[in-house]
Amino acid sequence: MRLLSIAAAAAIAVAAFGVTTDAFAQRGRNQSTTAVVINYDRVLTESAIGRDLATKLQQVRTQINAEAQALAPEQQSIEQEAQRLQNTLRNRSAEQIRNDPQAQALAQRQQQLQTRAASLQGDMECTRLISLRDVELQIDPIVRSVMQSRGAGIVVDARTVNQFAPEFDITAAVIQQLDGNQATRTANVTRRPVAECSGQQQPAG
Repeated sequence: MRLLSIAAAAAIAVAAFGVTTDAFAQRGRNQSTTAVVINYDRVLTESAIGRDLATKLQQVRTQINAEAQALAPEQQSIEQEAQRLQNTLRNRSAEQIRNDPQAQALAQRQQQLQTRAASLQGDMECTRLISLRDVELQIDPIVRSVMQSRGAGIVVDARTVNQFAPEFDITAAVIQQLDGNQATRTANVTRRPVAECSGQQQPAG
């Protein structure tokens, strides 16, 4: 999954502000639009906070991958036991196999292993989801400030626009302001259990 595409979709900020007809007239030809454009992929790849986010998420991913690899001996043991039982129970009926204590014990071990593996994957997804939302909360006020300074009332994701004039692209200005404030240079990333995200909807990717 592309981290950045998820972040780009999750971070789209749209804020409507009233603009009078007189205000339109005062802006002149090159400022007649009420929309500005931002490339969120660039914000996350080029800004200090975006790079910090990627680094810290990779650290969590490395930790979780190590825990997943630690499950390998149990997986191997289960496969060996399954092979042994296949030879032992080959002449029994399906019902007899289901009721066999050894087969039931093996099925329980398989379920526990699958649950643990799914939990690790869920921890990674939940950590990423919450971290991205925290970063979004840091980015949004900057985006809104730049939008207002340009006299615009809406911010559009660059991926949804076919063409736009360079002067309406606020990406560089947002990155500059993010990097210029120590409070918006670092991301808050801590490992989160999958249970913390239960029932929460994932951003569209």
